[in-house]
Amino acid sequence: IDIAVAVDKRGLQMAVHSIGDGAVRAVLDGYEAAQKANGRRDSRHRVEHIEVVTAADIPRFAKLGVIASMQPPHPPGSMGLPLEPTVSRIGPARWPLSYAWRTLKNAGARVVFASDWPVSPIDPILGIQAAVLRKPWAESDPDQSFSLHESLGGYTVEGAYAEFMEHRKGRLKPGFMADLVVLSGDIEATAPEALHTVR
Repeated sequence: IDIAVAVDKRGLQMAVHSIGDGAVRAVLDGYEAAQKANGRRDSRHRVEHIEVVTAADIPRFAKLGVIASMQPPHPPGSMGLPLEPTVSRIGPARWPLSYAWRTLKNAGARVVFASDWPVSPIDPILGIQAAVLRKPWAESDPDQSFSLHESLGGYTVEGAYAEFMEHRKGRLKPGFMADLVVLSGDIEATAPEALHTVR
């Protein structure tokens, strides 16, 4: 907490890697303490990964203005990753709020997508495909997948917002930077299972 307060006091933006629910809570506690000590500002602090989160901490992201930076290739079962041993280690009680992109977004959090390269492929098309094809581990678990347009936004609009550049990039708009790629096909006309073929 003391480190978060000190860094925030200097006007810096923080991004802390937190995988488990205890780590996520500790980081949110630090960001909240920084706001109480230094006053609220447009800090856009981030929590990276958020592989497991508690229900009590879901609304804190929006309340504190903290960005959820998540990686669609990471969930076991995505992009050929094995389910085990991770799914067993997380345990069925935590499955509903594991890699909870949709739950966080629906609760008002800004969700930005990233690759976490070299841990997972840097190709954003593969990440978009993973986000669109995301499947629950159990039928009773919530659907955490994103639509194609939400996934694109996670890699563009939300990424620009996370770096305070939403006025310059992240959209195809007059006056914005030409920070873009030309793809080999129309991703809107491509089946989600075939998105990886678009280059």
